[in-house]
Amino acid sequence: KNFFTFENLKGEYPAIANDLRLGAPTAVFGVADSQKYLTAAVMERPVLYIAADAVTAGKAYAAIKVLSGKKCALLAAKDDVLLYKDAVSKDALFRRIEGICSLLSGAEIIVCDVEAALQLVPADLPRITIKAGCDYDYSALPVALVSMGYTRGYSVESKGAFAVRGDILDVYPVTAENPVRIDFFGDTAERIRPYDFVSGERLDDIKSVTFAPAIDCVIEDGEIDGLISELNASLKKCPNERAFKRLHTICGEVTQKLSQRTPFTGQDFLFPKLKCARTVFDLLPDDTLIIFDECKSVTDRLNAVCKEHFERYADLFEGGEVCSFSKLQMLDAEAFQAGIKRFLNEALQTFTTDIKFFRPLRTYNLRSVPSP
Repeated sequence: KNFFTFENLKGEYPAIANDLRLGAPTAVFGVADSQKYLTAAVMERPVLYIAADAVTAGKAYAAIKVLSGKKCALLAAKDDVLLYKDAVSKDALFRRIEGICSLLSGAEIIVCDVEAALQLVPADLPRITIKAGCDYDYSALPVALVSMGYTRGYSVESKGAFAVRGDILDVYPVTAENPVRIDFFGDTAERIRPYDFVSGERLDDIKSVTFAPAIDCVIEDGEIDGLISELNASLKKCPNERAFKRLHTICGEVTQKLSQRTPFTGQDFLFPKLKCARTVFDLLPDDTLIIFDECKSVTDRLNAVCKEHFERYADLFEGGEVCSFSKLQMLDAEAFQAGIKRFLNEALQTFTTDIKFFRPLRTYNLRSVPSP
């Protein structure tokens, strides 16, 4: 962390750092991938690193996390933001929740692909931290976990599940590799022990554990009536009778679950109308630097994702599968542009090409090549 600095790297790095300190939008050409990651890692300010696709973002995150020594977050995109589903593949959802929790808890470097940056995020998410030796209301913990989207069962069989047996609480956190067993004595958490999910082998005790929610948005009690009204209003906008019948079924199911006032799978169908809904740009510190990994690739992917989203929305709306507000589940290209203009921008590119997102005031050509 103290070795990789702009001053120690020398060359043109100190000049790049100085331009960024002065707030000059900057383009750096002729950089190999490893040099992009190093450049992001040594920044002395919060960073949002945007790549074109999920594979590139994952590779960048792994490298930047190692090189920086800072708290990093990988914000993954959800598989689908339009359709209402009462059963979803939770792996992608839990990966995104982990990234959102890291973002909300002050990650210094956030890495994402452009599709993830277009999707809505919550302004806050509930989390529970249990520390060994501390007192908690043991009888209230199951209720709190259910309110966070966890499922109670006789045993823990998957992420997002928990079980209570006497003074033992087993929980499989959505952001952990293994479930944990917490031994209580009354209201005191005496011992926290992770265990191997497959073999059941007990692992070393830990001092604390944090449970992230199993849902990526929060519905407050005070907004339920308004959400039901929004669903009814969407029914009046259906383009044809077939669409009305289909959407009436969906809205009826969602309304019924809202009336139960407990979290449910698929409540992110209402994301655009929730009070907690924000964009990634709304949650960034004011001094954040947005770094684009290959602007042309990011631009091409941005246009493709937006085109697919809005064309698909039009088809689904015609069939009554989505509400009129569902198109707001993702930013359009103009809103994305408006978001990035609120922050200082830097482009890192292997080749010299046009910068689509901003006009750089300073340019550099480092002419680097990958190490063999």
